[in-house]
Amino acid sequence: MTASSPSDRVWQRAAVLGSLWAAVEIVVGAFLHNLRVPFAGTLLSAFGVVIVTAGHRALPSRGIVWRSALIAALMKSMSPSAVILGPMVGILAEGLLMEAALAAIGANTAGYVVSGALAVSWSLAQKLLSTVIAFGPDVVRLYTETYRFAARSLGVSQFGPFDLVATLFVVECAIGVVAAGVGLRLGRRAGTVSDAVALELKPPPPEPRARLAEAAHTTWSLPRLAVAAAALVAGMALVGALPLAFGAMCVGLYSAWVFWTYPRAMARLRRPMFWIEVAGVMLLAGLVLGGLQHGLAGLVDGLRAGSQMVLRAMLVLFGFSAVSVELRNPRILDWLERHRLRGLSDALGVAFGTLPAFIAAMSSGRSFLRAPLASLTGMLQLANNLSLAHGTGHDGLVILTGRTGSGKTTLAGQVVHGLRTRGFRVGGMLARGWLAPTGGAGPLRRSGFDLVDLQSGATMPLCRVGEPGGPGYERCGPFEFTRDGLAFGRDALERGAAGADVVVVDEVGPLELSGGGWARSLDGLAIEFNGPLLVIARLAVVEAVKARWGTPTTPVCDVAVADADAITALIEERADRLRKAGRQRQQQPAASL
Repeated sequence: MTASSPSDRVWQRAAVLGSLWAAVEIVVGAFLHNLRVPFAGTLLSAFGVVIVTAGHRALPSRGIVWRSALIAALMKSMSPSAVILGPMVGILAEGLLMEAALAAIGANTAGYVVSGALAVSWSLAQKLLSTVIAFGPDVVRLYTETYRFAARSLGVSQFGPFDLVATLFVVECAIGVVAAGVGLRLGRRAGTVSDAVALELKPPPPEPRARLAEAAHTTWSLPRLAVAAAALVAGMALVGALPLAFGAMCVGLYSAWVFWTYPRAMARLRRPMFWIEVAGVMLLAGLVLGGLQHGLAGLVDGLRAGSQMVLRAMLVLFGFSAVSVELRNPRILDWLERHRLRGLSDALGVAFGTLPAFIAAMSSGRSFLRAPLASLTGMLQLANNLSLAHGTGHDGLVILTGRTGSGKTTLAGQVVHGLRTRGFRVGGMLARGWLAPTGGAGPLRRSGFDLVDLQSGATMPLCRVGEPGGPGYERCGPFEFTRDGLAFGRDALERGAAGADVVVVDEVGPLELSGGGWARSLDGLAIEFNGPLLVIARLAVVEAVKARWGTPTTPVCDVAVADADAITALIEERADRLRKAGRQRQQQPAASL
């Protein structure tokens, strides 16, 4: 076993919480933005407050909030989106504001309420700041003149242009207060871990890192990052002072360089809404900043001011696109690790390992929004189960993985035979597929699993597809699990820990990661069993299994390339190492005397 330091435990908890936050940003955020739901950023901020408040209430640790925000922001930075700097800054700022409020006021109701109000209101503050940064100070004058014109037209004069902004801030603070209250309630509800299946989990989607393959093949350059950032800053300072034609030429050259170096930056130009916004700003500026008051000459001046605002906005857009790509540079992550963020890299590994389970639990943004509180409760319970995994990993854990139907159980059976040939007592269980006809005399297909106790040889039905369910069943994905089968498997694992040299667990998946199935039995084995554990796990959850029950160096054997003899030899080597470590621990007290 290997013990982890308090700092490592905080990073581990933050990794799980940050992964849940990132999952909501990925699934729900994409759903809201695709539907162009108004105030989508505010909704996402509120969900973030609920998650962090509930997670901190269930597992209070100093520094866990800002670490969770950093993990979520870095996971957002690795998304294939062209512009990620804004969302990254938003997530990290929300976490820092919440951490500051909790540190100043304390982890009590007042502290959570203030932290929630600050975090959600940052969504509006960031929108305003980013608008001023993108379009320049003239956008403030454009807003105030537009507001005054609208107020005169509607006969409303008792409210000034910034009263509306103040009202929006009050509304967002109120939303943050409500989100914090919901988080406190869910934190208490999700803190109770049940033997029942916490969620009806769908089969996990393909490994999320596959979606990041394009970003992973990017050639990063710190000098390019410096050039892109310096040109962006200089352009923002000069574009308004230069003649319009010269400014347009400079922005055009910079944009061409960005297009050539970062082709994904062109994606924004293909969106009709982008050009509608550009035309809208120019026309509004032409009318409000001159045309309505000074006729044609004023219209020309207003259009010129609008053109400069648009040029600045395009410069900022493409500059942020370039900087966003370069921020993915692994050397930046290494630098962060060397400067008081030790443990960040391992935490990111844990976060990516747990992400498939969270995304699988959410199913889709639409289903999440139909019952957000129930979905968040289930996912917070899953997060607590992962975070409460004991602070030790089993040095003898070996994972056998592969795709569905690739022969994992068959290969595991061959390994069991090889181990017994070498004199090992093998306990635990294998889950053999149960075949049923597809209809009438049709071909057989796997429609469930039967458990085989490796010590007694007894078998028991575990799950079936299409069973009616009821009090004696627990549902997970398409399967109805029998409670008798689950009890049979747990008993096989507990007896295996007492009378075996090697224990086999077939298999570990989303059910266990949600706290059901063999989760508690594995927790006990990770603490008490001194021999090797052979765990069969799906490809999509391998990293999550390592994070909860193993160590960063846990070996993973893919059924596509591994053979039974190699895995048997690996387990034998692990058994020898564990025996030597056990003898050393027994000799240490005597030596100290």
